[in-house]
Amino acid sequence: MPSLYLHIPFCRHRCAYCDFNTYSSLSELKEVYAAALCAEITQVAAKDQRLVPTVFFGGGTPSLMSAESIGTILDTVRAGFALSPQAEITMEANPGTVDRPYLEAVRAAGVNRLSFGVQSANQDELIFLEREHTFAAVIEAVEMSRQAGFTNLNLDLIYGLPGQTMVRWEHSLQAILALEPEHISLYCLTIEPGTPMHRWLRNGQIEPPDPDAAADQYELALQMMAGHGFSHYEISNWAKPGFQCQHNLSYWRNQEYLGLGAGAHGHAAGYRYHLVKQPRVYIRRMQEGQARRYPWSSAVAEVIPLSRADQMGETMMTQLRLLQEGVDAAAFQAQFGQTPTEAYPGIIETLIQNGLLQLVGEKIRLTERGFFLSNQVFYHFV
Repeated sequence: MPSLYLHIPFCRHRCAYCDFNTYSSLSELKEVYAAALCAEITQVAAKDQRLVPTVFFGGGTPSLMSAESIGTILDTVRAGFALSPQAEITMEANPGTVDRPYLEAVRAAGVNRLSFGVQSANQDELIFLEREHTFAAVIEAVEMSRQAGFTNLNLDLIYGLPGQTMVRWEHSLQAILALEPEHISLYCLTIEPGTPMHRWLRNGQIEPPDPDAAADQYELALQMMAGHGFSHYEISNWAKPGFQCQHNLSYWRNQEYLGLGAGAHGHAAGYRYHLVKQPRVYIRRMQEGQARRYPWSSAVAEVIPLSRADQMGETMMTQLRLLQEGVDAAAFQAQFGQTPTEAYPGIIETLIQNGLLQLVGEKIRLTERGFFLSNQVFYHFV
Protein backbone atom coordinates (compact mmCIF):
# COMPACT_ATOMS: atom_id res chain seq x y z
CA MET A 1 0.00 0.00 0.00
CA PRO A 2 2.49 2.67 -1.17
CA SER A 3 2.01 6.40 -0.86
CA LEU A 4 2.86 8.52 -3.90
CA TYR A 5 5.28 11.45 -3.92
CA LEU A 6 5.10 13.45 -7.18
CA HIS A 7 7.96 15.90 -7.72
CA ILE A 8 7.35 19.18 -9.54
CA PRO A 9 10.78 20.79 -10.15
CA PHE A 10 9.74 24.28 -11.30
CA CYS A 11 10.17 27.53 -9.34
CA ARG A 12 9.95 31.20 -10.20
CA HIS A 13 13.09 31.81 -8.14
CA ARG A 14 15.45 29.51 -6.28
CA CYS A 15 15.66 30.67 -2.67
CA ALA A 16 19.04 31.31 -1.03
CA TYR A 17 18.82 28.32 1.34
CA CYS A 18 17.28 25.79 -1.06
CA ASP A 19 19.16 22.67 -2.13
CA PHE A 20 16.14 20.80 -3.51
CA ASN A 21 15.97 19.65 -7.13
CA THR A 22 14.37 22.81 -8.51
CA TYR A 23 14.85 24.97 -11.60
CA SER A 24 13.81 28.56 -12.27
CA SER A 25 14.52 28.66 -16.02
CA LEU A 26 12.60 25.66 -17.40
CA SER A 27 9.00 26.84 -17.20
CA GLU A 28 8.49 26.06 -20.89
CA LEU A 29 8.77 22.37 -20.01
CA LYS A 30 5.79 22.27 -17.67
CA GLU A 31 3.28 20.68 -20.05
CA VAL A 32 5.65 18.10 -21.51
CA TYR A 33 6.88 17.36 -17.97
CA ALA A 34 3.31 16.71 -16.84
CA ALA A 35 2.92 14.26 -19.73
CA ALA A 36 6.16 12.51 -18.76
CA LEU A 37 5.00 12.26 -15.14
CA CYS A 38 1.73 10.73 -16.29
CA ALA A 39 3.70 8.24 -18.39
CA GLU A 40 5.78 7.29 -15.34
CA ILE A 41 2.69 6.88 -13.15
CA THR A 42 1.17 4.55 -15.74
CA GLN A 43 4.44 2.62 -16.14
CA VAL A 44 4.98 2.07 -12.41
CA ALA A 45 1.30 1.29 -11.75
CA ALA A 46 1.51 -1.54 -14.30
CA LYS A 47 -2.28 -2.06 -14.13
CA ASP A 48 -1.92 -3.73 -10.72
CA GLN A 49 -4.30 -1.30 -8.98
CA ARG A 50 -2.25 -1.09 -5.79
CA LEU A 51 -4.06 0.79 -3.05
CA VAL A 52 -2.69 4.32 -2.53
CA PRO A 53 -3.59 6.06 0.75
CA THR A 54 -1.91 9.44 0.09
CA VAL A 55 -0.58 11.59 -2.75
CA PHE A 56 1.83 14.49 -2.24
CA PHE A 57 2.77 17.07 -4.88
CA GLY A 58 6.14 18.45 -3.73
CA GLY A 59 8.76 20.63 -5.27
CA GLY A 60 9.76 23.06 -6.39
CA THR A 61 6.48 24.91 -6.56
CA PRO A 62 3.65 22.60 -7.63
CA SER A 63 1.22 25.53 -7.65
CA LEU A 64 3.01 26.80 -10.79
CA MET A 65 1.46 23.89 -12.69
CA SER A 66 -1.88 24.59 -14.31
CA ALA A 67 -4.96 23.26 -12.56
CA GLU A 68 -5.65 21.24 -15.71
CA SER A 69 -2.25 19.53 -15.43
CA ILE A 70 -2.83 18.75 -11.74
CA GLY A 71 -6.21 17.25 -12.64
CA THR A 72 -4.76 15.17 -15.48
CA ILE A 73 -2.01 13.83 -13.22
CA LEU A 74 -4.54 12.85 -10.55
CA ASP A 75 -6.79 11.22 -13.17
CA THR A 76 -3.75 9.17 -14.27
CA VAL A 77 -3.15 8.13 -10.65
CA ARG A 78 -6.79 7.02 -10.38
CA ALA A 79 -6.51 5.03 -13.63
CA GLY A 80 -3.38 3.15 -12.54
CA PHE A 81 -3.82 2.82 -8.79
CA ALA A 82 -6.70 2.21 -6.42
CA LEU A 83 -6.80 5.66 -4.86
CA SER A 84 -8.40 5.40 -1.44
CA PRO A 85 -11.72 7.30 -1.18
CA GLN A 86 -10.30 8.93 1.97
CA ALA A 87 -6.93 9.65 0.37
CA GLU A 88 -5.10 12.71 1.63
CA ILE A 89 -3.94 14.61 -1.47
CA THR A 90 -1.52 17.41 -0.62
CA MET A 91 -0.11 20.13 -2.83
CA GLU A 92 2.70 22.44 -1.78
CA ALA A 93 2.18 26.05 -2.80
CA ASN A 94 3.87 29.39 -2.46
CA PRO A 95 1.84 32.43 -1.39
CA GLY A 96 1.49 34.74 -4.35
CA THR A 97 1.24 31.90 -6.90
CA VAL A 98 -2.44 31.12 -6.34
CA ASP A 99 -5.79 32.85 -6.70
CA ARG A 100 -9.27 31.73 -5.74
CA PRO A 101 -10.28 30.30 -9.18
CA TYR A 102 -7.07 28.27 -9.27
CA LEU A 103 -7.63 26.96 -5.76
CA GLU A 104 -11.23 26.06 -6.56
CA ALA A 105 -10.04 24.20 -9.67
CA VAL A 106 -7.39 22.10 -7.91
CA ARG A 107 -9.86 21.42 -5.10
CA ALA A 108 -12.34 20.14 -7.69
CA ALA A 109 -9.55 17.99 -9.19
CA GLY A 110 -9.12 16.24 -5.86
CA VAL A 111 -6.47 18.16 -3.91
CA ASN A 112 -7.75 18.36 -0.32
CA ARG A 113 -4.73 19.60 1.62
CA LEU A 114 -2.48 22.62 0.97
CA SER A 115 0.96 23.30 2.41
CA PHE A 116 2.15 26.90 2.15
CA GLY A 117 5.82 27.82 2.48
CA VAL A 118 5.50 30.89 4.72
CA GLN A 119 8.97 30.78 6.39
CA SER A 120 8.60 34.12 8.25
CA ALA A 121 6.15 36.88 9.09
CA ASN A 122 8.98 39.45 9.07
CA GLN A 123 9.65 41.12 5.74
CA ASP A 124 13.40 41.55 6.24
CA GLU A 125 13.73 37.82 7.00
CA LEU A 126 11.74 36.97 3.87
CA ILE A 127 14.13 39.16 1.87
CA PHE A 128 17.14 37.49 3.51
CA LEU A 129 15.74 34.05 2.58
CA GLU A 130 15.02 35.38 -0.94
CA ARG A 131 11.35 34.54 -0.69
CA GLU A 132 9.26 36.43 -3.24
CA HIS A 133 6.07 36.84 -1.18
CA THR A 134 5.05 39.16 1.64
CA PHE A 135 3.19 38.09 4.75
CA ALA A 136 0.18 39.97 3.41
CA ALA A 137 0.21 37.49 0.53
CA VAL A 138 0.18 34.66 3.07
CA ILE A 139 -2.92 36.07 4.75
CA GLU A 140 -4.60 36.44 1.36
CA ALA A 141 -3.66 32.90 0.30
CA VAL A 142 -5.11 31.41 3.49
CA GLU A 143 -8.32 33.42 3.10
CA MET A 144 -8.72 32.33 -0.54
CA SER A 145 -8.03 28.72 0.39
CA ARG A 146 -10.83 28.79 2.96
CA GLN A 147 -13.17 30.39 0.43
CA ALA A 148 -12.26 27.63 -2.06
CA GLY A 149 -13.31 24.97 0.45
CA PHE A 150 -10.00 23.80 1.93
CA THR A 151 -10.29 22.66 5.53
CA ASN A 152 -6.79 21.24 5.91
CA LEU A 153 -3.92 23.73 5.69
CA ASN A 154 -0.28 23.49 6.72
CA LEU A 155 1.97 26.51 7.20
CA ASP A 156 5.79 26.24 7.30
CA LEU A 157 8.17 28.49 9.24
CA ILE A 158 11.98 28.52 9.45
CA TYR A 159 13.83 29.36 12.67
CA GLY A 160 17.49 29.56 13.61
CA LEU A 161 18.29 32.31 11.10
CA PRO A 162 21.58 34.19 11.66
CA GLY A 163 20.85 37.04 14.06
CA GLN A 164 17.17 36.09 14.51
CA THR A 165 15.89 37.36 17.85
CA MET A 166 13.36 35.72 20.13
CA VAL A 167 11.06 38.71 19.68
CA ARG A 168 11.00 38.33 15.92
CA TRP A 169 10.55 34.55 16.12
CA GLU A 170 7.67 34.96 18.55
CA HIS A 171 6.09 37.44 16.15
CA SER A 172 6.20 34.87 13.32
CA LEU A 173 4.67 32.20 15.56
CA GLN A 174 1.89 34.52 16.73
CA ALA A 175 1.19 35.61 13.16
CA ILE A 176 0.64 32.11 11.79
CA LEU A 177 -1.26 30.93 14.86
CA ALA A 178 -3.65 33.82 14.25
CA LEU A 179 -4.40 32.31 10.81
CA GLU A 180 -5.70 29.15 12.53
CA PRO A 181 -4.15 26.47 10.30
CA GLU A 182 -4.77 22.81 11.05
CA HIS A 183 -1.08 21.94 10.85
CA ILE A 184 2.22 23.79 11.37
CA SER A 185 5.76 22.71 10.44
CA LEU A 186 8.78 24.43 12.00
CA TYR A 187 12.18 23.79 10.46
CA CYS A 188 15.58 24.83 11.76
CA LEU A 189 17.67 26.51 9.08
CA THR A 190 20.41 24.30 7.70
CA ILE A 191 22.94 25.98 5.41
CA GLU A 192 23.64 23.42 2.71
CA PRO A 193 26.76 23.30 0.50
CA GLY A 194 26.21 24.72 -2.97
CA THR A 195 23.52 27.19 -1.94
CA PRO A 196 23.91 30.99 -2.13
CA MET A 197 23.62 31.11 1.65
CA HIS A 198 26.56 28.74 1.98
CA ARG A 199 28.59 31.06 -0.24
CA TRP A 200 27.59 34.05 1.89
CA LEU A 201 28.74 32.19 5.00
CA ARG A 202 32.03 31.16 3.42
CA ASN A 203 32.68 34.75 2.27
CA GLY A 204 31.91 36.20 5.69
CA GLN A 205 28.79 38.02 4.51
CA ILE A 206 26.68 36.38 7.22
CA GLU A 207 27.34 34.92 10.64
CA PRO A 208 26.79 31.20 11.19
CA PRO A 209 23.48 30.26 12.82
CA ASP A 210 23.60 30.06 16.63
CA PRO A 211 22.50 26.57 17.78
CA ASP A 212 21.80 27.80 21.32
CA ALA A 213 19.50 30.52 20.01
CA ALA A 214 17.77 27.96 17.78
CA ALA A 215 17.22 25.68 20.79
CA ASP A 216 15.66 28.58 22.71
CA GLN A 217 13.39 29.34 19.76
CA TYR A 218 12.34 25.69 19.55
CA GLU A 219 11.55 25.67 23.26
CA LEU A 220 9.41 28.79 22.87
CA ALA A 221 7.57 27.07 20.02
CA LEU A 222 6.87 24.05 22.23
CA GLN A 223 5.18 26.30 24.77
CA MET A 224 3.21 28.42 22.31
CA MET A 225 1.95 25.54 20.20
CA ALA A 226 0.76 23.60 23.24
CA GLY A 227 -1.04 26.71 24.43
CA HIS A 228 -3.01 26.84 21.18
CA GLY A 229 -4.21 23.23 21.17
CA PHE A 230 -1.64 21.73 18.83
CA SER A 231 -0.32 18.22 19.36
CA HIS A 232 3.45 17.90 18.92
CA TYR A 233 3.43 14.57 17.10
CA GLU A 234 6.77 14.73 15.24
CA ILE A 235 10.00 16.60 15.99
CA SER A 236 9.22 19.42 13.54
CA ASN A 237 5.45 19.07 13.18
CA TRP A 238 2.33 20.05 15.14
CA ALA A 239 -1.30 19.33 14.32
CA LYS A 240 -4.77 19.96 15.59
CA PRO A 241 -6.59 16.72 16.54
CA GLY A 242 -7.23 14.61 13.45
CA PHE A 243 -4.95 16.64 11.16
CA GLN A 244 -1.60 14.85 11.31
CA CYS A 245 -0.03 14.69 7.85
CA GLN A 246 -0.87 11.16 6.74
CA HIS A 247 1.60 11.22 3.87
CA ASN A 248 4.55 12.19 6.02
CA LEU A 249 3.49 9.62 8.62
CA SER A 250 4.25 6.98 5.98
CA TYR A 251 7.85 8.26 5.89
CA TRP A 252 8.19 8.40 9.67
CA ARG A 253 6.71 4.93 10.09
CA ASN A 254 9.24 3.73 7.50
CA GLN A 255 6.51 2.47 5.21
CA GLU A 256 6.70 2.14 1.42
CA TYR A 257 6.33 5.14 -0.86
CA LEU A 258 6.87 5.65 -4.57
CA GLY A 259 8.83 8.72 -5.63
CA LEU A 260 7.93 9.84 -9.16
CA GLY A 261 9.27 12.79 -11.12
CA ALA A 262 12.74 14.24 -11.73
CA GLY A 263 15.08 13.65 -8.79
CA ALA A 264 12.44 11.94 -6.65
CA HIS A 265 13.39 9.27 -4.11
CA GLY A 266 11.39 6.16 -3.29
CA HIS A 267 11.36 3.27 -0.83
CA ALA A 268 9.59 0.07 -1.83
CA ALA A 269 10.04 -3.70 -2.17
CA GLY A 270 13.15 -3.69 0.02
CA TYR A 271 14.98 -1.02 -1.97
CA ARG A 272 15.66 2.68 -1.93
CA TYR A 273 16.03 4.38 -5.28
CA HIS A 274 16.22 7.78 -6.92
CA LEU A 275 15.41 9.12 -10.36
CA VAL A 276 17.51 11.19 -12.75
CA LYS A 277 17.55 14.80 -11.58
CA GLN A 278 17.60 16.91 -14.77
CA PRO A 279 14.06 17.47 -16.07
CA ARG A 280 15.05 17.25 -19.74
CA VAL A 281 16.80 13.93 -19.14
CA TYR A 282 13.81 12.71 -17.14
CA ILE A 283 11.42 13.65 -19.95
CA ARG A 284 13.60 11.91 -22.55
CA ARG A 285 13.86 8.77 -20.42
CA MET A 286 10.09 8.60 -20.10
CA GLN A 287 9.54 9.24 -23.79
CA GLU A 288 12.05 6.62 -24.94
CA GLY A 289 12.52 4.19 -22.06
CA GLN A 290 11.13 0.74 -21.51
CA ALA A 291 9.29 -0.27 -18.38
CA ARG A 292 11.25 -1.96 -15.61
CA ARG A 293 9.93 -4.17 -12.85
CA TYR A 294 7.97 -2.61 -9.98
CA PRO A 295 8.67 -0.23 -8.29
CA TRP A 296 11.09 1.30 -10.81
CA SER A 297 10.46 3.30 -13.96
CA SER A 298 12.77 3.87 -16.90
CA ALA A 299 13.85 7.17 -15.26
CA VAL A 300 15.45 5.47 -12.24
CA ALA A 301 19.12 6.42 -11.85
CA GLU A 302 20.17 4.23 -8.92
CA VAL A 303 18.72 1.36 -6.91
CA ILE A 304 20.06 0.50 -3.45
CA PRO A 305 19.08 -2.82 -1.83
CA LEU A 306 18.42 -2.52 1.89
CA SER A 307 20.01 -5.03 4.21
CA ARG A 308 18.28 -6.17 7.37
CA ALA A 309 20.63 -3.91 9.35
CA ASP A 310 19.72 -0.97 7.07
CA GLN A 311 16.02 -1.56 7.58
CA MET A 312 16.35 -1.86 11.35
CA GLY A 313 18.40 1.35 11.59
CA GLU A 314 16.01 3.28 9.38
CA THR A 315 13.06 2.03 11.40
CA MET A 316 14.66 3.26 14.62
CA MET A 317 15.58 6.67 13.20
CA THR A 318 12.30 7.40 11.46
CA GLN A 319 9.93 6.08 14.13
CA LEU A 320 11.75 7.84 16.97
CA ARG A 321 10.85 11.09 15.22
CA LEU A 322 7.24 10.35 16.12
CA LEU A 323 7.11 11.69 19.65
CA GLN A 324 3.98 9.91 20.83
CA GLU A 325 4.25 6.69 18.81
CA GLY A 326 7.98 6.08 19.01
CA VAL A 327 9.25 2.57 18.27
CA ASP A 328 6.87 -0.22 19.25
CA ALA A 329 9.15 -2.97 20.58
CA ALA A 330 6.63 -5.75 19.86
CA ALA A 331 6.10 -4.63 16.26
CA PHE A 332 9.86 -4.28 15.80
CA GLN A 333 10.36 -7.84 17.06
CA ALA A 334 7.59 -9.17 14.82
CA GLN A 335 9.28 -7.59 11.80
CA PHE A 336 12.93 -8.33 12.55
CA GLY A 337 12.90 -11.24 15.01
CA GLN A 338 14.61 -9.20 17.72
CA THR A 339 13.55 -6.49 20.13
CA PRO A 340 15.29 -3.12 19.73
CA THR A 341 17.33 -3.75 22.88
CA GLU A 342 18.47 -7.10 21.47
CA ALA A 343 19.30 -5.56 18.10
CA TYR A 344 21.26 -2.72 19.72
CA PRO A 345 22.74 -4.21 22.90
CA GLY A 346 23.72 -1.59 25.42
CA ILE A 347 22.88 1.36 23.17
CA ILE A 348 19.24 1.89 24.11
CA GLU A 349 19.98 1.34 27.81
CA THR A 350 22.74 3.98 27.66
CA LEU A 351 20.49 6.48 25.88
CA ILE A 352 17.82 5.91 28.53
CA GLN A 353 20.37 6.42 31.31
CA ASN A 354 21.48 9.65 29.61
CA GLY A 355 17.92 10.94 29.60
CA LEU A 356 17.51 10.92 25.80
CA LEU A 357 15.15 7.96 25.45
CA GLN A 358 12.38 6.61 27.65
CA LEU A 359 10.35 3.42 27.85
CA VAL A 360 6.58 3.95 27.91
CA GLY A 361 4.99 0.53 28.07
CA GLU A 362 6.13 -1.30 24.92
CA LYS A 363 7.25 1.92 23.23
CA ILE A 364 10.68 3.52 23.06
CA ARG A 365 10.34 7.29 22.74
CA LEU A 366 12.47 10.39 22.81
CA THR A 367 12.39 12.40 26.03
CA GLU A 368 11.93 16.15 25.81
CA ARG A 369 15.70 16.46 26.23
CA GLY A 370 15.97 14.03 23.35
CA PHE A 371 13.92 16.39 21.15
CA PHE A 372 16.81 18.86 21.30
CA LEU A 373 19.54 16.25 20.84
CA SER A 374 17.78 13.94 18.40
CA ASN A 375 20.65 13.83 15.90
CA GLN A 376 22.92 12.51 18.63
CA VAL A 377 20.37 9.77 19.29
CA PHE A 378 19.92 8.86 15.62
CA TYR A 379 23.68 8.62 15.11
CA HIS A 380 23.71 5.41 17.14
CA PHE A 381 21.44 3.65 14.64
CA VAL A 382 23.22 4.64 11.41
